[in-house]
Amino acid sequence: MTETQALIENRPPSVANLFLERVEATPDAEAYRYPVPSASGEGPDDWASLSWQQASERVFAIAAGLLDLGVRPEERCALASSTRVEWILADLGVLCAGAATTTVYPSTNTEETAFILSDSDSKVLIAEDAAQLAKVRECRAQLPDLAHVVVIEEADAVAAEGDPEGWVLSLAELERRGGAYLEKNPDAVRDRVAALERDQLATLIYTSGTTGRPKG
Repeated sequence: MTETQALIENRPPSVANLFLERVEATPDAEAYRYPVPSASGEGPDDWASLSWQQASERVFAIAAGLLDLGVRPEERCALASSTRVEWILADLGVLCAGAATTTVYPSTNTEETAFILSDSDSKVLIAEDAAQLAKVRECRAQLPDLAHVVVIEEADAVAAEGDPEGWVLSLAELERRGGAYLEKNPDAVRDRVAALERDQLATLIYTSGTTGRPKG
């Protein structure tokens, strides 16, 4: 058996397992560095970072929050956002909950966003801001199975008044719910990760739809 074959044979059963292995191996090492507005509000952005341990705490809170919302293994959780650190944390949170990330490009129009969410049977949408939230609010009648929308920008989530209670919540609130869930069920996320198998659905990526409807 070649070295490559050995690596394939002994690969972790999932990305979630690989993430936890990295956290355990280098908990204090820097995992992510990302831009934040400067303290003065002027000039270039400052930079903040997360260690692997800090990242895992947020990922676990997101995963547990999804469990608290009733997300089951392999159910789809859509993610409509531009590139930012919360995208990574949310994606890993979905995977650690045993669910499957469905990607929605942030510039996708309302009609195609509705199609992707319906076609994938997504139960939760993690939306970046008010613009992404507005798309699903406009076509909500076409999405009876979309149980929750989690908005990354907390101010935009708070401003979303008038929706049925519990349909829209902020990512911060999801993490708070996840923390409370973990207090009662401390092994819940690790149990979900331990139950993952290599052939389990992890991600749906949709084509651009230039030759017809997007295809997952």
